[in-house]
Amino acid sequence: MYNQQQNEQEETAESNETTSLLHHVAKEVKEESKSNQQTHQIMRNFILFSILFSIHHGTVTACLHLASARLGDIGAWQTGTLYLTYTGSALFGATYVVMTLGARNAATLGMTIYCTYIGCFYLATMATTPPSLVIPICIVGAAIGGIGGGFVWTAQGAYFTRASEEYAASSLDKKSISDANSMLGGIFACIYLLGEVTLNLFSTVSVKVFNLTWSQVYGVYFSLAVMSVLGMMTFVQNFKYDEVDKKHQEQHAFKKATAAAQLFFNDPKMKYMIGLNAAFGFSSAFLNSFVFGEVLTLSSSLKNPSAVVGIFGSVVASVAAIMSIVFGAIACKKGKGFVLNIGAWSFFMVPFLFVIKPNTESWGWFSLLFVSVMMGVGRATFESTLRAVFADFFSHEKEGAFANIIVQSGVSSVVGFWLSVNLPCHHSGMYCIKFRDGGLHNTLAFEVITMVTSLFAIFGFRRAAALYRQEMRVDESTKDVQRINTLAV
Repeated sequence: MYNQQQNEQEETAESNETTSLLHHVAKEVKEESKSNQQTHQIMRNFILFSILFSIHHGTVTACLHLASARLGDIGAWQTGTLYLTYTGSALFGATYVVMTLGARNAATLGMTIYCTYIGCFYLATMATTPPSLVIPICIVGAAIGGIGGGFVWTAQGAYFTRASEEYAASSLDKKSISDANSMLGGIFACIYLLGEVTLNLFSTVSVKVFNLTWSQVYGVYFSLAVMSVLGMMTFVQNFKYDEVDKKHQEQHAFKKATAAAQLFFNDPKMKYMIGLNAAFGFSSAFLNSFVFGEVLTLSSSLKNPSAVVGIFGSVVASVAAIMSIVFGAIACKKGKGFVLNIGAWSFFMVPFLFVIKPNTESWGWFSLLFVSVMMGVGRATFESTLRAVFADFFSHEKEGAFANIIVQSGVSSVVGFWLSVNLPCHHSGMYCIKFRDGGLHNTLAFEVITMVTSLFAIFGFRRAAALYRQEMRVDESTKDVQRINTLAV
């Protein structure tokens, strides 16, 4: 009898243990399923954000590429104005807007304002617009649009960083935030650049195949930009504020507005990152103002420069889109520094090719495509890997960090566009070229500045990375001391 009762008790205990184990397994499965759904939801939302952002900014870059080709010197001054207000917005105000409204809402506001830049092309090319108003419309539209651009890119950086943090926290394989930054950075860059490819090609196909007027082309661009704003406002989810965000909300308005400047002066790593942003800014200005604005016109093998500029712009974006995914995988194996070095050398090659082959009339399809490929490789590192590095290095102040990307690359672009039209020379020669404005311009000086900046970028990043590793070692030592003190208590 006793043995029978003992057996029944053991069976009951085993049954209870099995039931408890099953409940525990079911709970874990449920939690994993919930976590998996959350991870997929974060990714879907981020991809939707990237698509709408891509459509909107694709229309901006399409107009930007066409500015110098269609408007000549007016286009260069217009683009310089755009970058000037874009930089000023990021330096004074964009961080305040992002910290106050949240990343999604700030991006929506910035995109709305940015539509002014696209709309000015439409107004300037309308048949009913008086010629005397073309220049004011272009300059004012660029000035207002640039303010929105500062909001947009600062918000994009904040949204990207927060999405990476959320994705890493919810992923089943417990990805590190650094790996999530690399992966999402590559995804965003690819989507963003593919949108740019499509919209750059649109202008060429519309004009050459469907015989649309330039006013109609710009009208389509403006319509797409407005629709992307409505989509961002309606369908993209905003992240809820966490404790860090609440601290931002409680900060003084002045501190919010000047977060970029404070980070630049207070964090020693930031000044060493200038080279990479400046290399992109100078190379971009060189490509848009000199290559697309002058070389395409001077080349003896190109018949309709303004119609084919969309093709070369699409090559840049296509290469960048493909390489952003490739570099995302390489960064996980070789490190982000390896990828950024490739980018710096690519930026170096853009002007260097014109140093060794200064005769612009001899440039044809193959050589111009090669320059576009080099710029595309460099741009892939800027749009994906560099942003992932900023998210790693400055995770404590993401709005200020991404505003610094805008400021540094924006100032470089402004200086670059200014240099492209304000370096005169007196005797026509290999590096003293006659532009469409009828004046002689020194191209060698700008080329050398861009090449030297690209080399400085490599050494600057190495120093910033060394400082970051030093910070990490100090943080780990501090955490070890805190753990020891906790155990002692």
